[in-house]
Amino acid sequence: MSAKTFHFEGFSIVLANMRCEVHLDRFSGQFARAQFWLDSQIMTDMVPHMPFLTGTFINLTRGASASLAGSGLVVAGVGPMGRYLHEGKVMVNAATGKGPANIPGVGPRFTQGAKLMPTSRNLKYSNSRGSQWVPITIAQHKREWVKEVKHIAGGG
Repeated sequence: MSAKTFHFEGFSIVLANMRCEVHLDRFSGQFARAQFWLDSQIMTDMVPHMPFLTGTFINLTRGASASLAGSGLVVAGVGPMGRYLHEGKVMVNAATGKGPANIPGVGPRFTQGAKLMPTSRNLKYSNSRGSQWVPITIAQHKREWVKEVKHIAGGG
């Protein structure tokens, strides 16, 4: 390994090439537990902010996230309603510019395969819940997540 040293008044700069190999295999179990905890906790912390009418949307989202726990992925909202509810905008059929048709006994539904586009009108939520629950949850909980992940992974 060759290094070049440049001396200046009060300091020196050393330019060198260095190769470092770090093996973290012995920590893989701790990292996996920390990732599983974080994925599960993010979902748990999102629930109080997610739209709730019958509980179906939250239950489907929780199930989809549970199947991914430990992978580093969390489902913020199952489709197709997840994006719609998270963005919080009234959607219309992109081709017609109209809202969903009201189907007797079922309620408002778009035709299958319809491409939707958001309008400038906001959705109305009940129970003091609403759109954008992911950034709200992150803002409220990220410090405690970091602290606990460090603890589980062995970093204090």
